[in-house]
Amino acid sequence: MSTQRMQQITEDRERLKPIIECIIFLGRQNLAFRGHRDQGKLNTNIDLLPTNEGNFRQLLKFKIASGDKILEKHLQTTSAKATYISHTTQEQLIDCCKEEILSQILNNVKESCYYSVIFDETTDISHISQLSLSLRYVDKANNVHEQFIGFINCHDYVYDKLTEDNVEPKLTGIVLGNAVVSIMKDMSLDLNNCVGIGTDGCSVMTSVTRGAVAEIQKNCPNAVYSPCSNHALNLSISKSSNVQLVRNTMGIIKKVLSFFKYIFQKKFCFKKLHNDMIWTIIFHSLIH
Repeated sequence: MSTQRMQQITEDRERLKPIIECIIFLGRQNLAFRGHRDQGKLNTNIDLLPTNEGNFRQLLKFKIASGDKILEKHLQTTSAKATYISHTTQEQLIDCCKEEILSQILNNVKESCYYSVIFDETTDISHISQLSLSLRYVDKANNVHEQFIGFINCHDYVYDKLTEDNVEPKLTGIVLGNAVVSIMKDMSLDLNNCVGIGTDGCSVMTSVTRGAVAEIQKNCPNAVYSPCSNHALNLSISKSSNVQLVRNTMGIIKKVLSFFKYIFQKKFCFKKLHNDMIWTIIFHSLIH
């Protein structure tokens, strides 16, 4: 019975392996999984008229056409409820991949000992408040790494973990700071080894009394705040636009960019003119 069970486990793993490989491939290539029609049993007959069932199912068909007999047998012999290619199973396998990747990142962070946390909060197109979180660390070979940890639904996370009442939480700087600290604790990170905090320069983040940075520094005494360079550059350009000379310069640059960006004929003429100018310069340099 034990031998038969181990044989069944090995067979089930071989069935799942090509499905997981397709999920990893699409994730690495940043391709969408699902298309317009991708439900039901997958038709493995490649002689039929070609139909686009989404990247995931088309990739499964490609593997079958390339000679993957295990996947072909699995999809042809199992019932529609046991193919492991449904939307629900895709999400579960993606979560498994996420946990594996996160585990490797955290192991690398703990191995390097010291790290910095980078985060920001914004509302996406579906009106959900998302908290982006990244970790920055230096490995033993002195290579700097910035690893994206994930997007956290702020309201759901705060509502489920940090509040006990049924009132929707208001995302103040203190709440966001506590959320980041709670996430770091959930990942079993040593708060004393956090040596840096990176955010934008808004008051919710940088307020001395009620900012998220100050709240994190209460739990991470060695963390030093470092403002985001891109936000600082954006703010400096915004402030310097009050000077008429700078404002006029930025306006001219925008008009030049839009002039050559949206009209193909002008781009073609500019390239031809640019090449003619180069040959003219070369010709004059040869003469002199």
